[in-house]
Amino acid sequence: MPTIKDIAKELGISVSTVSRALNNHPDIRQETKQEVLDAMKRFNYTPNAVARSLIQRKSNTIGLMIPDITDPFFSAMAHDVEEVLSDSGYQVVYVNTSRRPEKEKRFLISVLERKMDGIIVTPDFLDEEAIELLHRLNIPVVFLRRRPPQGLNVPFVDVDHYKGACHAMDYLFSLGHTQIGFIGMPKYSFTGKERYRGYMDSLNRRGLEADPRGVTFDGRTMQCGYRAMDSLMDKYPSMTAVFAANDLLGIGALEWLAEHNISVPGQISVIGFDNLEVANLHWIKLSTVAQPRKEMGRKAAELLMEMLLSNELTAESILLDTNLVIRQTCSEAQVRSR
Repeated sequence: MPTIKDIAKELGISVSTVSRALNNHPDIRQETKQEVLDAMKRFNYTPNAVARSLIQRKSNTIGLMIPDITDPFFSAMAHDVEEVLSDSGYQVVYVNTSRRPEKEKRFLISVLERKMDGIIVTPDFLDEEAIELLHRLNIPVVFLRRRPPQGLNVPFVDVDHYKGACHAMDYLFSLGHTQIGFIGMPKYSFTGKERYRGYMDSLNRRGLEADPRGVTFDGRTMQCGYRAMDSLMDKYPSMTAVFAANDLLGIGALEWLAEHNISVPGQISVIGFDNLEVANLHWIKLSTVAQPRKEMGRKAAELLMEMLLSNELTAESILLDTNLVIRQTCSEAQVRSR
């Protein structure tokens, strides 16, 4: 197997000169760099990635920590993160934490061990130990679809979940709905809390009180939405609309309503949040609040690249807008009997 020494001997130059040419060092003439590249082709030589990382003090790897690869929201963002970083010459190392705190910590420890150049993370749990690990990394970190805790000075890329929830509620109010149920995500979820806050504040601004029977918190899946809709209809049968904190919950609610022969939107309106591809299927057509998932992924990768190029550990965060997508699951309020 050819080595860097063989190339140096062939060209009559030093090993260090070949190394600097391979790493595009500015003190090496372009002609020499080309000669090295030509010799590499003749020898069918591929630089050892580990050796190059030692020379450059870089691993050319980026860690991407996501909570659930099966969730179409995160898989779409991850795709665009990888596209940007791959085009920039970086290898992306995926870690799916399955929303487990111990896996999040193991990932952060592996970042230290592997000497990754930077990471993009979407954590669900950040206790003192995890925050301390993040402090110790001393590499660029970007939070994606999450906000860093107080005292952790790293940038984030996210949307205004509160504002998006208010837009969803304003739309339901415009259709005459005042008895609106809410299907929430787990109470510890930052995004879930922001969307619930938008729901509550929107009611309060109109002098309406949320009926405690009309609010339920569960998980994030369609099965959770199905279960939550069953609970809401039992406790709050007079509601005319439901705001689901994500699309999967909304679709689960639609499934329950269809099985019980309750017309949507004739008898009850449903609106979601996220604008997943499945929400636009012709037998679903869920009205929802869209997040620019692909743009979020690209922006996070570009922000990390800027930090790497400028050798900075912090940068300005990016807050993107949501927009309302009106389809077929909402209509004017109809009076429902208790």
